Amino acid sequence: MKPVRYSQSLGMSRRDFGKVLANIGLIGAGGLALGRSNVAAANPVTARLGFFPSANPQNYSRATGSMQKAFGDKGKAEYVGVSAGPQIMTAMAGNSMDVSNVGSSPMIVAWTQGLPVSMVYVHKVVKDSEVLVVRKDAGITKVADLKGKRVGCPFNTSVHFALLSAMKAVGLGNADVRLINLRADGILPAWSRKEIDAAYIWYPVVPTLLKEGGEIIFESAELMKSGATVFDGIVVRDGFKQQHPELLLAYLKELDRINTIYRDNPESVADTMAPFLQIPREIALSVVKTTHPITPREMLTDAWMGAPGAKDSGILKAVVAQANFLKDAGQIQTVLPDYSKFVDSSFVARMV
Repeated sequence: MKPVRYSQSLGMSRRDFGKVLANIGLIGAGGLALGRSNVAAANPVTARLGFFPSANPQNYSRATGSMQKAFGDKGKAEYVGVSAGPQIMTAMAGNSMDVSNVGSSPMIVAWTQGLPVSMVYVHKVVKDSEVLVVRKDAGITKVADLKGKRVGCPFNTSVHFALLSAMKAVGLGNADVRLINLRADGILPAWSRKEIDAAYIWYPVVPTLLKEGGEIIFESAELMKSGATVFDGIVVRDGFKQQHPELLLAYLKELDRINTIYRDNPESVADTMAPFLQIPREIALSVVKTTHPITPREMLTDAWMGAPGAKDSGILKAVVAQANFLKDAGQIQTVLPDYSKFVDSSFVARMV
């Protein structure tokens, strides 16, 4: 399996990709100068926010208009639809997205390749929201049975990492399984055409696969038994973070408010999300109930992000473990000696 590089997904050479990164820095400097002008003062900043097509907190903010309310007249919320983590990182490399939730694996690949983005919040802990679904008639009852089978998943994502981790735990390598790189919106068509025997994917794709003859045999939560923590984070372009810290803080505070609703009143969230996304209420509720956020106070503990400047937090240990795994799997060429500069808990510290 060849490593996928964001420079390649952009259709750029390594040199051109370097120019993109340099331009981000130039835009950042220019933005600071512009921010002091009368023109910028009269116009709100546009914050380009990534969102996945699911009953998640980002879509809840779209449905209720709450993020725009949180920004007030200081910012304009502009939403950008995405389907997988590498797409987010490509957009940030091209300076066309500012903030988004994303899986840990795409973050690590981006950091290793020098993309100036920071993780500023633990979006959720991945437990039962990302699972391995197999066809009931494929003769697969455990992970070891994937040998020789066709398994679809989006590469360089959290489900890709989880699948490879699960395979490694039972002695299977890349050569033992026919791994097929499919975007989330390509999983169901491939399943319907019987081009794959299994899929490692997230909600809301999962319920449809179950209705079409699938069953769950493995959840990402099981990886935690071996010390592998799979999580989603909120990432931000460093240029945006530096130029508009108060807008980023407003985003995180609103996200935390929504997370409280998800924890305490999932039924009301499903009532809102089902008509907004035009999906069955039971599917919306299944997504809400498999969303496991943690509080900012928890994030600041050593088990998670730690205090600002932490060098040995649980998140950093998980990042290093995943980076080493991704290197062994051929997804990255090197593991950085220090990832702490990419994990910024200073905004969370301002929330407690």
